[in-house]
Amino acid sequence: MSSKLPVIWRFTAMTVPCELILFASEAKALAQQIELNMRRLEAKYNFHDEASWLNRIINQRSAPTVVIDPETADILHRVRQCSEITRGVFDITIGTVKRFNAQQIESLSREAVYQQMAPFMGLTAWALSENGAKASTLTLPYSATQLDLGGVIKECAVDQAIALACQAGATGILVNFGGDIRTFGSKLDGSNFIVAVLNPKDTQQPMFALPLVNQALTTSAHYQRSYAFRDLQTSHILASRGVHPQVLSSTVVADTALEAGIYSTALTIEPTLTLPDNVGFALVDEQLCLHQNSEFINL
Repeated sequence: MSSKLPVIWRFTAMTVPCELILFASEAKALAQQIELNMRRLEAKYNFHDEASWLNRIINQRSAPTVVIDPETADILHRVRQCSEITRGVFDITIGTVKRFNAQQIESLSREAVYQQMAPFMGLTAWALSENGAKASTLTLPYSATQLDLGGVIKECAVDQAIALACQAGATGILVNFGGDIRTFGSKLDGSNFIVAVLNPKDTQQPMFALPLVNQALTTSAHYQRSYAFRDLQTSHILASRGVHPQVLSSTVVADTALEAGIYSTALTIEPTLTLPDNVGFALVDEQLCLHQNSEFINL
């Protein structure tokens, strides 16, 4: 049985504020379990920690093939499926650019960095094959290729939080990890969880709100964080073509946070992508106009 009042649990992980709204028996213990799992994923897949499992086993590999655990194989399999739908626009090998840019001795421009690293990036730079139920092999033919899962691990943590809540018999949960949101069930009175999407130019104000029913929502935007090359500052959403100048933010509703996160990121780069029929999206332009299609884009 669920408690009469929700347990609201807040913490900070992966550099973002995290919040759980839980309707469940033993809700506090469940919230603690979800937080611990979030921190486990953060430690395992942290691109910026040289001692993380991701860097030690994959990015510091001594051979072109790496045997990976089932959790990592499942994540990479789902990432590849979604990345292929984006025609490679979403690219976890962007870590190649980040590592090279951080380590270069000579001062290269953004364009030069991308030109030098392009052969070692994209869907052709990594492959996954199954070795049986307990292990899979990740193949990375180029030693320069580096995987950065920062664009998916927070979303995986959201999805795993929902799975843990379902296993624990929760009747309702809202997970919000830094704006990556997913719900399951409902509130005690049977009503749906309502989620607000913030105004990208004034994040203290909501732009619109919608109910989420066993769905995930993510918003990707390039107005708050940046990334530094030697010659200029760019959006933290990195791509060789850059983010699209007509899209300030993109919001996606999908079945899982992983899907929503990949697609919302890809849409900031290429807003004319064709997404699966069960995926909804909204794009915000520089004039704060809301669009549910890409017809406003000047090709």
